[in-house]
Amino acid sequence: MAHLAVLLDDVESFSQSQNWPADVAAQVRLALEEVIVNVMSYGSLGQDAPHLKIDLTQKESQLQIEVADNGIAFDPLQIAPPKLDAALEEREIGGLGIFLVFQLMDSVSYQRRGDWNLLSMSKSLL
Repeated sequence: MAHLAVLLDDVESFSQSQNWPADVAAQVRLALEEVIVNVMSYGSLGQDAPHLKIDLTQKESQLQIEVADNGIAFDPLQIAPPKLDAALEEREIGGLGIFLVFQLMDSVSYQRRGDWNLLSMSKSLL
């Protein structure tokens, strides 16, 4: 977690060097922050923190982000969306961050490869 701010600053610097629209840069930063915090908070079940690998690739106006971690298996696509129309006291705790990632990104997919979770996200820069 200590390196999260540095990573997000690097993403911000990259977005500026590539002239991303400000709203896209903010959305990518927020989605990455949410994913990384979730992995670091829930991916170890009290054991050593999982290792993370982050790959950000830009091809023309398309951004591809892959976040890999060797934490416990977790497929965010299996989480039911939160009931946003329910009264606050009736809502289950959790799930809003994952929901937010799905709202911010154009596509999100998940695979488990061996001991690694692989979350792939894409975002149009237009």
